[in-house]
Amino acid sequence: MNRAYSLKRHKEFRYTYRAGRSVSSPLFTLVYAKSRSETIRIGFSVSKRVGNAVQRNRAKRRMRACITPMLGTLRGGRNVIVIAKPEVLDAPFCELQTQLETLLERAGARGEDV
Repeated sequence: MNRAYSLKRHKEFRYTYRAGRSVSSPLFTLVYAKSRSETIRIGFSVSKRVGNAVQRNRAKRRMRACITPMLGTLRGGRNVIVIAKPEVLDAPFCELQTQLETLLERAGARGEDV
């Protein structure tokens, strides 16, 4: 995933959590908010509940791999935070992709750029 699509600063995460809305699935929670940026900005959050550092980094790599092919079909002007739940480690990759696509559609982020 290109760094231009990444939420990087604590301030951006804090704004998204505070001003955003959320949707959930068994594997993820997605928090989203409108932003001034013309591109979509995506951040990942994996807490210590998921596992040790190796497992958390694996979960983030898998989430990034799911999101990267979808970047061209996501609408701009949004900040999105994908929060992993502990079940994400045991789920097959196709299930991760399906649930992320569903959550992005529910959040109104899917579709061609506006």
